[in-house]
Amino acid sequence: MSPIAATACLSFCFFLAGPGLAQDGADLEEAPDPLFDDFFDEEFDDPAGYPDPLEETNRGTFAFNRLLDRWILDPVTEGYRWLVPEPGRQAIARVFANLGAPKILVNDLLQLEWKDASVTTGRMVVNTTVGLLGLFDVAEKIGLERHESDFGQTLALAGTPSGPYVVLPLLGPSTVRDGIGTAVDGFFQPTYYILGPSNVLLGPTEILLYTGSSGISTRDRHYVELKSLEDSSIDFYAAMRSGYYQDRVAAIWTRRPGHRTTEEPEQFSFGGDEDASSDEGTDAGEGR
Repeated sequence: MSPIAATACLSFCFFLAGPGLAQDGADLEEAPDPLFDDFFDEEFDDPAGYPDPLEETNRGTFAFNRLLDRWILDPVTEGYRWLVPEPGRQAIARVFANLGAPKILVNDLLQLEWKDASVTTGRMVVNTTVGLLGLFDVAEKIGLERHESDFGQTLALAGTPSGPYVVLPLLGPSTVRDGIGTAVDGFFQPTYYILGPSNVLLGPTEILLYTGSSGISTRDRHYVELKSLEDSSIDFYAAMRSGYYQDRVAAIWTRRPGHRTTEEPEQFSFGGDEDASSDEGTDAGEGR
């Protein structure tokens, strides 16, 4: 089974099971959260975000993911933080970042970002050799700064609407566009070709270890902030949804002022959310 088929199957299963997993607080109205406002400078009374017509199902999957966090992923992350000193964790994060370089390079080329592609190529060569497979970020010290590029960004720049907001099992917040992008990016990872069938069964290994809400290196880097946000949020689901939107819009458009376009593609109709969503995407894109 391919990663795309596996992702689709998981999403469909949790679509059916979602309402039964929803938390009791699912009907809470969105309200301002002081900590969240500090992070993203947005008010909940006029939230920006991707359309969420599947909110009931998403909340069910979100509740399931939080159970996994509480009983499995949080203890693993805390154990990892206790066992591995911070310099070691940073080195491991750099190794995974270097493994992600082929994905970034492919998408740089698809986006016709020739300068970015040359920087990514230089970083990959320097850090894989002099940097000992990425343990040390030598490339950054000589002026080759890392940037993120993925197939979800490529689709956005090609004019593909985000589609509905979705919460994926294990991987967490996404959209239909970014979910497809994540599956496609899995084929650009070296681990897909090194591990073969086991990588197909487990999902793209780099994604599970480094990216997504379950990636141990990513969870380590954002663990304190996420816990603080969870503890202070009236509606953690709404906070994560809005936070994902802000982070994603910034990742796609911040580095491209006046380059081709600076706004989210217009949404298809999702039960009346089209106008609001496209306006919010335009405002957020033009303001960054």
